[in-house]
Amino acid sequence: MEKKNWVKELFRPENKKARINLFTAFLIGVLLLLMSHIFFEPPEQEQQSEAIPQIQQQTEQKEYNTEEEIEKKLETVFSNMEGVGQVKVMVTMKNTKASILAREEKKEYSLTEEEQNKKTQTQREENTVVMSEDSRGTRTPLVVQETMPEIEGIVIVAEGGDDARVAQMLSEASQALFNVPAHKVAVLKMK
Repeated sequence: MEKKNWVKELFRPENKKARINLFTAFLIGVLLLLMSHIFFEPPEQEQQSEAIPQIQQQTEQKEYNTEEEIEKKLETVFSNMEGVGQVKVMVTMKNTKASILAREEKKEYSLTEEEQNKKTQTQREENTVVMSEDSRGTRTPLVVQETMPEIEGIVIVAEGGDDARVAQMLSEASQALFNVPAHKVAVLKMK
């Protein structure tokens, strides 16, 4: 009942100024809401649009930094070994990372016999890459297998590299980790 009285009071002729003020405040509120959506992107959309490039950038960095990642891991492990001290490692790769894609093969054979014992044989082959599509409609080739690059050689420069026992430990550790023959691992003393 109080609401009806409030509405009746608002629409009395002597309260014209109050109605105008109320209507003006309502319009200003609506305009502010509209302007906030025009000039400011909602936070959820900002995070999504920023996350996609970061994911792509991280993926690209992983593909190109295989050697650097291995070198850093080796430096961390080797520097914690007794008598080694500070270490720098360089790794060279024999080949690059390769991806084997899924393929769909279609083969058709046909044999037709014509007049006078003539036979015609036709063979048709079609080979296409299988594609997968994600929720956003982006099509990418389907990867069946990825081969990692093979390590060609390792050079280890260590403070304790002049000690035969330390050099032997570093060489054996490298051989065990990467199945690299001893003649492809060099251990040197750091200056």
